[in-house]
Amino acid sequence: MTRLLALVAVTLALPSAAAAGAPPLAEVVKKVDAAKASVETLSGEFTQKNRVKLFKKELTSKGRLAFRKPRQIRWEYTSPDPSVLTLDGNRATLKTPGAAPQVFDLDKDATMRAIFDQLLTWLGPGSLAAARDDYELGTAGTAAAPILTLTPKLASAIGKAFQRIELRLDGKSWLMKSILLVEKNGDEKEIDFTKLERNVKLPPDAFK
Repeated sequence: MTRLLALVAVTLALPSAAAAGAPPLAEVVKKVDAAKASVETLSGEFTQKNRVKLFKKELTSKGRLAFRKPRQIRWEYTSPDPSVLTLDGNRATLKTPGAAPQVFDLDKDATMRAIFDQLLTWLGPGSLAAARDDYELGTAGTAAAPILTLTPKLASAIGKAFQRIELRLDGKSWLMKSILLVEKNGDEKEIDFTKLERNVKLPPDAFK
């Protein structure tokens, strides 16, 4: 579930009050919305660094992601502990080696549906402005390297796990460069994205 919450947070870092020198929120949201509206498919790789505050320890995982509009997602950890989470319509499946697949029917599981619906707010159609229901929003960085900062509201599901989220963007393509997730206990997850490509042909079985 921690990995799933991290994935959801990855999708929804979007803010409201701009720091000095940061691009205005309305401008950033407008450009991000325009960029994702043009995305039919998305693929890439990621490196996730988990920093455990108590033990002053950093763990690194690597993986791949894929998205096809409107409701297909693949988030795959390739090392050191392989697992695959896929969404195909209203059916989500989590696969780990040596265990039976866990299947979630989003028509019957309101919690899982809410998580994936938030995830699709980032990747799919619709405006990021809707995230204000769950987050206090703000901008940082520069025009060339904008950052969307997100403070979850206490009543939200994400607010129970995270105290702050930062989404770092490419000011030209408006694709994600990295995500910083700060948990309630001070632990951090940082996810760096590489080889992101829009509107490429994906394997037929990518979401199976």
